[in-house]
Amino acid sequence: MIQENQRAMEQYAVRNGKAAPEVVHYKYGMDLDIKKIVSVTQANKNCSVAPSRMTYEDSSGKLNTVEYRVMGSDCPHGG
Repeated sequence: MIQENQRAMEQYAVRNGKAAPEVVHYKYGMDLDIKKIVSVTQANKNCSVAPSRMTYEDSSGKLNTVEYRVMGSDCPHGG
């Protein structure tokens, strides 16, 4: 899913005349300049922590991708 998203974001960048975004690993308290969210990968279907990505355009129009960890969506009693 992550690789598919990366290819899709590279294609999005080409179609929109932008540079492909580099993946930055999220750090708590990181300042994000989000003007428009382009894509968010879905949580995995297991009951485990896994990477997820959000790609967005900042106020200058640059594409950015942040990778962070998220709990899967198939946990008994909500995790």
